[in-house]
Amino acid sequence: MPPEETDRRSARGKNAAAKRLAKSPRGHPSPSMSYFEDRGTVLDAPLEIVWDFMQRDEEFHPKAHAPTLRNFKARALSEVTSLIRYERQTSGGRWTKFVSRLTEIRPAVRIKEDLEGPYAGSVTVHLYRPRGRETSVDVLCYMRSSEFSPKEIKREWLRIFARAGAEDAPWLRRFARKHPAGLGPRS
Repeated sequence: MPPEETDRRSARGKNAAAKRLAKSPRGHPSPSMSYFEDRGTVLDAPLEIVWDFMQRDEEFHPKAHAPTLRNFKARALSEVTSLIRYERQTSGGRWTKFVSRLTEIRPAVRIKEDLEGPYAGSVTVHLYRPRGRETSVDVLCYMRSSEFSPKEIKREWLRIFARAGAEDAPWLRRFARKHPAGLGPRS
């Protein structure tokens, strides 16, 4: 029979860790999961073009997020999963390091699991649906933070999603015009 796994930290060590989590410069942290959704985003390109823009484009998509992302590095873990490291500009202009596992199952879903950073333990699920010459995106957020309250988490991430969409839009249109599937004139 295998030995029973035990936590090596003493009760005093566990209490100290809990107290560190409870102290936050920005209100009450959210070690428990909070859930919210960002539904109804519509991208001005068909599903195939949106996925090519995210996965294959090396000209336009990197430029889209240059103002808010830096030091982006990705390492493939499998055909559908990568480990990504980057810094994101957060509220107040502060640069924060993130490490995430990104799983992309084309054409339907992207799942980002935050492994390190202020949102470690959080998961966002991006669902993509075709709408003719457009693509609908809904984001389901299962978030926690060692630094922010649930209200602050939701406010920050809705701001990040809105900004990312605004950054992507003009570059996605340029990419779509050059894409082999092309958009052609609208009828």
